[in-house]
Amino acid sequence: MKPKKVSVAAHYKLPWFMTSFARILDFSSKRLTTRFLWRIFRGPIKFKTPPREAGFYKKAEQEKIRAKSTSRGIMLYRIPNDGQKVLFVHGWNGRSSQFFRIIELLSDSGYDITAFDLPGHGRSTRSTTNLPEITDLISEVAESTGPYHGIVCHSFGGVAALNSVRLGAAFEKLVLISPGVYEIKPMFETFVGLFGLDEEYYADRLFDLAESLFGASPGEFGLDRFAEHIETETLIVHCEDDREASKEIANSLHRDMKNSVLYMTEGLGHRRILRDEEVAEKVMNFL
Repeated sequence: MKPKKVSVAAHYKLPWFMTSFARILDFSSKRLTTRFLWRIFRGPIKFKTPPREAGFYKKAEQEKIRAKSTSRGIMLYRIPNDGQKVLFVHGWNGRSSQFFRIIELLSDSGYDITAFDLPGHGRSTRSTTNLPEITDLISEVAESTGPYHGIVCHSFGGVAALNSVRLGAAFEKLVLISPGVYEIKPMFETFVGLFGLDEEYYADRLFDLAESLFGASPGEFGLDRFAEHIETETLIVHCEDDREASKEIANSLHRDMKNSVLYMTEGLGHRRILRDEEVAEKVMNFL
């Protein structure tokens, strides 16, 4: 069974005037409409950080770096310790502090923690970004600050992390929490659908534009293309009632990956799962 289309409605909270503008633009220029959609598609939204995450910022050493893989400032967080090193990668429209529960448990248990805010996210410099750039950034951070025993990812961050492994990044263990995408094309189609435009037509045009910019088809980054070749020991954590990422995504990954363990939860949704104590314990025990 193929996973259902990923919901991007929560990722792109679009005002009515933006969707109306896209439909008007569609009548006058397909090329300009494609460019407009591409700009919105790559633009993360920075949400207000809730008070419950404040402790993470007080505990972590913070440094804004400029990585080779991106021209923007990236906020890097370190909680040094004597134990094994673990890297954290958040999801689209997220931030490193969302892992505060898991990081606190691991840090108190002696693990050495590194995390960073993706380009345009959290406390990193505001900008657009894309999956190939995030993939390269994970590989660069892993190489410059590793080696790492494990990497813990949420949602879209897990897609990028698996692609970094596909391209040569090495981790002893992978933790994928609420993986958000299995195939790439449905994500493009659902995004176009938010504007009330022809999903297949503009998804194809966005694919072509992305390929011309990056020299590779976006479809190559889909987990359906390579998950079966990932041999790293992996824990997949997903919630039965996740409304943003269908549980079929996790089931498909578990089916494809040779050395994976699937842990399903209930009542935690797509983000609350990150601050659940049982999930944190499960992650630590796996690592």
